[in-house]
Amino acid sequence: MLLYKNDWLEAKGLFEAFWEGEINEPLLQVYAPHDEWPPYDGWDFCRHPDQPEIAIKSFENWCSKTIFGGLAYPNLWINFGPGILAAFLGSAPIFTEQTMWFGSQSQRGTLTLREITELEIGTANVWWNRVVKATRVAVETHAGKFVVGMTDIGGVLDIIASLRGTTEVLKDMYRDSSLLKAAISHVTEIWHECYETFHKIMRDGGHEGTSAWMGLWSPRTWYPLQCDISYMLSPAKFDEFVKPHLEEQCARLDHPVYHWDGPGQLVHARSLLELEFSAIQWVPGAREELSGNDCGSPKWFDVYKRVLSAGKALVLSLPPWRVKGFIKAFPNARVMIQTWVSSSDQARELLAIQKKTIS
Repeated sequence: MLLYKNDWLEAKGLFEAFWEGEINEPLLQVYAPHDEWPPYDGWDFCRHPDQPEIAIKSFENWCSKTIFGGLAYPNLWINFGPGILAAFLGSAPIFTEQTMWFGSQSQRGTLTLREITELEIGTANVWWNRVVKATRVAVETHAGKFVVGMTDIGGVLDIIASLRGTTEVLKDMYRDSSLLKAAISHVTEIWHECYETFHKIMRDGGHEGTSAWMGLWSPRTWYPLQCDISYMLSPAKFDEFVKPHLEEQCARLDHPVYHWDGPGQLVHARSLLELEFSAIQWVPGAREELSGNDCGSPKWFDVYKRVLSAGKALVLSLPPWRVKGFIKAFPNARVMIQTWVSSSDQARELLAIQKKTIS
């Protein structure tokens, strides 16, 4: 039991069964307000990087007004932006109120590949110390109330693009492929060093299991893996520069999940589905969603069938009006559905569907 979620023990049991493949019906995470939601957008760690207590207080205020239905749970994600490892390695972050930007994806970076292969996380790095402090403070105050979600470390090649520049990384694939591979291998090791440090802080502080920005909980180690830059790559280049480090990361985590972001990555389906991901999170992208092709659109059903046939679970964020039709289309699929509704009545209506599927 948690202060903000009375049925947490039941939810944990369902999460465990989900990861182990013991439930082959859709599961729901439903968020709704008790009455009116207080403002909370998750960026207070960035607004007040040296005062994590402010972010935690804001989060708890939001939790007190929120219904966490089904497998939804109060997840205090230590949000310092997507790919904070780039800042740990020297990239200067820029906060724009709604996101944090890192480095020089759109311009040429200042680091050579050789320099990247020699980088280390310095204990004097201000962003490293801020995230370590925020994680410790959150873990110290979480007990009996909420779950702590690990910070967004980022995708290995995306981090290199932050340090080097996206265009330069693409050129490196042709002009210095061996050194780029060495940089990828080195950053992969640093990535796992980061993960293990934060995981140890959480474990030593009495935190049970792991969580992250995607809003899933596991009793073991899990994390969202990604490579957003891969939408620019051919299948051959993906197999050469991305697939090997994803394969290694899958081997080093108990429940790896791939954040499959946008139709531009569909060309890599064969390679991705050969990897040992426990689940795939499909995100169609803003352009498709604005065209009506959100995650619940039949446009993606063949993609989902392919993922499920490969033995992976799915993680999908659906608008509430899509949920019933999706469950009807995939009644026996291992899918985690995440949705937000505007009232407790709507939440109960959707959760009644889930109860029918797992009864």
